[in-house]
Amino acid sequence: MDPQPDRAPAPPPGPGRKSVLAFFGVLLVLWVPGAFAQSVVLPLGLAWTELFVFLLSALVATSGSNLRAVPYLRLGPARPAALALGGLAGAAGYLFAGSLLALTQRLVPSRLVEAFDPVRLFEGPRPERLALAAVATLLAPPCEEIAFRGYVQTTLGLRSGPAAAIAGSAVLFALLHVNPVLFPALVVLGALFGWLTWRAGSIWPAVLAHAVNNAITSASVLADLGPLPEPPPLSAVAGGLGLGTAAVLVIAVAYHAATREPPPLAGAVVLRDPGDPSIRFAPGRVVPRLAAAAFVGATLLAALLAKGLPGGRPRGP
Repeated sequence: MDPQPDRAPAPPPGPGRKSVLAFFGVLLVLWVPGAFAQSVVLPLGLAWTELFVFLLSALVATSGSNLRAVPYLRLGPARPAALALGGLAGAAGYLFAGSLLALTQRLVPSRLVEAFDPVRLFEGPRPERLALAAVATLLAPPCEEIAFRGYVQTTLGLRSGPAAAIAGSAVLFALLHVNPVLFPALVVLGALFGWLTWRAGSIWPAVLAHAVNNAITSASVLADLGPLPEPPPLSAVAGGLGLGTAAVLVIAVAYHAATREPPPLAGAVVLRDPGDPSIRFAPGRVVPRLAAAAFVGATLLAALLAKGLPGGRPRGP
């Protein structure tokens, strides 16, 4: 990666600077009913969480802050070379993060490993497992990247510069997965996705990296749903960490060359109403179609949760 991403921070926006902690608090509050929905019908509950917790929250926060979504959430296009290298970075990141996870599993109590084993998510019927893999591969990457590398990283970058923004978005990304065993690996992946976004000025290389990582994870779990295997020997873990590090560095050098100079972050602040300099959030600024989407989300959530009530049809163990 770029050894010195810390450059002069972008000029602060107008009145009403954005609060990442407030946004993260909203995500936490909405995550709770999403978790209940996932306990009822896992793929549908996960899809609801991705669409209405991560994606819709970022769009509402941006719209209600008098900001245009495309520049602020880094939704602009990226160079084809950056997209291709982003996908490769996802594969290399999977190797490193998977080895780091194996090391973490050797260090923490076995009861934690068993309790937070992600393989358990794929214990349902085959159609459910395939639907879960599809949601994790196709829907989760864009929704989570828009929230964390789009809204969170941009907001932090405007106040603290790129290095702190990448680190902060990575930590919050890992925290909201609520999995202490996966936490170190998720922080590393989040930092990788954040660096890809910063260099390109676009989330799409990170979305591809995220999708490739999740696709490899889902495919490997679907291919072997037997009991949790014994942890690999330390020599294999060390080899995976070394090979993963080398692969990430080689791809990072190529990505650095392909993305040239990162675009200035100040360009992300484009007001929807140029006559009003404030970017303080106000519910009345939210565009009507997003308010309608929130109503649809609440209706779908109620329907999902109703399936878990007595007389409904909750998801089996």
